[in-house]
Amino acid sequence: MSEKQVSRRTFVSAMAVAGAAVATGCPRPRRTNGVTVFKRSARGIHVSNAAKKNNFNKLYKTKIAAMRGRAHQGDKSYVVQLIISKQLFNKLFANGNLVADLRHDL
Repeated sequence: MSEKQVSRRTFVSAMAVAGAAVATGCPRPRRTNGVTVFKRSARGIHVSNAAKKNNFNKLYKTKIAAMRGRAHQGDKSYVVQLIISKQLFNKLFANGNLVADLRHDL
């Protein structure tokens, strides 16, 4: 068996070309059968235990409701969006509710 030697420069350039091809040629698939909801997240930042519990258990119908849904005045959590199924959305946000508490509403 003969082994071919690949230099570091050749390997790195081949991986860069492959990565660029994947990044530009493969668009992310979009889920169109869901509904966008919002949630507060503290990923990567330090927050209180109250903020962690609030972030983990609540979903919001609108971004404005999520921005107003802080656990307390010092809560620095930011707002992210999620996609959930239409059936779950209708169950959680029935009767015009803007906030769904997963501890009680599921």
